Amino acid sequence: MRALLFVIWIKSGKDAAAALALIETLALGEYDTQSRGGARIVSANVAGKQFSYELPPNWSNSDFIETLRGLYKILTTGGASGGQMTDAELNAYVVDADDQVTNVAKARFAQSAGGRF
Repeated sequence: MRALLFVIWIKSGKDAAAALALIETLALGEYDTQSRGGARIVSANVAGKQFSYELPPNWSNSDFIETLRGLYKILTTGGASGGQMTDAELNAYVVDADDQVTNVAKARFAQSAGGRF
């Protein structure tokens, strides 16, 4: 999901409001799906800019729309105040400024006050 938001963010000129508008346009179904060399590509023209994204294997249109719904929620409720993200907040999220995303499994166990888990 973060990879798709990254592409949307770049295509929208690194502007949170424009990214939200692009998500809304895509959610309305204003895109085409094409096959190229076995890959499925979503393409749209939004505000004079061409947007293309290769869908992950086995994704349906329903999966794409559900992902857009998740992105919409992130953008509209992920801001510090619980509201819409600012440009800076969206930038920090897509570039993973807080190192929240990892491909390494990590576990931390804390001992309770009584010495038992």
